[in-house]
Amino acid sequence: MPRFDISRLRKENGMSQGELANLLQITQSFLSAIETGRSPLPIEKEGRLCEIFGITDLNNYILDRQQESGEKKLTEMTDSDLFNQLLSRFHKQAHSAESEHHHHDHHHHIDDLQQKLEALYIRNEALMGRIDKLNEDNDRLRMEIDSYREEIENLRKENFNLKKELLEKGR
Repeated sequence: MPRFDISRLRKENGMSQGELANLLQITQSFLSAIETGRSPLPIEKEGRLCEIFGITDLNNYILDRQQESGEKKLTEMTDSDLFNQLLSRFHKQAHSAESEHHHHDHHHHIDDLQQKLEALYIRNEALMGRIDKLNEDNDRLRMEIDSYREEIENLRKENFNLKKELLEKGR
């Protein structure tokens, strides 16, 4: 199954992740996972994407094999991708340049860094969940405000019409 460059499609159309996620009826964190390749695009969402952007298919947005295999451009890398690359380079350098004693020391350091990274992933997921909830609350409140604004506008019109009626009757 090919991966699609949803991020490019979305950005070309001036749409935020939150807006597209709402239109696709998925969470923003799930859309982020799709865009970064951590999750596949559900097949049933492909047609919806085409509808949203007014295109017939996603062929122009298929990622090339290099990108599909995980090799990303620097601008497409997440912080965790960059961190993992740094850990890998650190590990390779330690193997080639250090004595046996220091070699084992760097393994402990890498293990510590990986544990901290895992804790950050868990915290990030929790924060993304909270952000999704806040975005949902924000959208709900915006709709409520729009409803109140519409109600206020209707009351203003009604008030204007009543004043107009009273003036006409008073003549």
